[in-house]
Amino acid sequence: AEPARRALVTGASSGIGAAAARLLASRGYRVALLARRREALEQVAASLAGHGHLAIPCDVRDESGVRESFAAVGADFGGLDLLVNAAGCGHRGRVEELQLDHARAVLETNVLGLVVCCREALPLLRAGRKAVVVNLSSVVGRRGIPGQAVYAASKAAVDSIGEALRLEWAGEKISVCTLSPTLTRTGFFAAQPNPGALPDPDLTRAWSAEQVALEILALDRRPRPERVLKASWRWIGVLNRLAPRLTDRLLARRLS
Repeated sequence: AEPARRALVTGASSGIGAAAARLLASRGYRVALLARRREALEQVAASLAGHGHLAIPCDVRDESGVRESFAAVGADFGGLDLLVNAAGCGHRGRVEELQLDHARAVLETNVLGLVVCCREALPLLRAGRKAVVVNLSSVVGRRGIPGQAVYAASKAAVDSIGEALRLEWAGEKISVCTLSPTLTRTGFFAAQPNPGALPDPDLTRAWSAEQVALEILALDRRPRPERVLKASWRWIGVLNRLAPRLTDRLLARRLS
């Protein structure tokens, strides 16, 4: 039998990251979990099936902390077969309501944190088997929406990073996948600053974190460059490039 695949999941203390860690462990993976909140992280780790997992408190904005965390994973696992960059945060607010400290946290976490994790993972992925990276983006990465300018910009950057890494790492035989969920039922909206008290979106028909985790597993088994989890948003991204004014009108009607 093949040895267990080795995965590292950032943002693993809640939401999509926690769901991904649980699913991967249930399928026989050894999982390293990284997240800022120690107590929540340890609770997720304690819920995992199987043995040999690691839980490492780490803020992806802390470059030295990320370096030390990946070194610890490398020393224990010997390499990585899957990296899931699920750490992320948001800022709900119109540009006129922008709070720079919150905006900076979004960009440092969602963009720079992801890049640093990819950089530190590279030696471990080189030692992996059929190595795969799954970067969590969002449907709004292809088209910004009101009240989410900074978050959408951060996810547009994630899309671009994925495009660059697919070419940079093609010779390494490392598959880089960009996964763009739509609305997902997690605590994401409740946790983010909302200075203008904008209404939360209707999550009645939203995906569950467990459904998104299944898509992560599917990408590890059969990597694809990009996966958008709602067809209408995939076409909105295409239309936006061809006819941005028309897209503005359509979205204004849809979001009103």
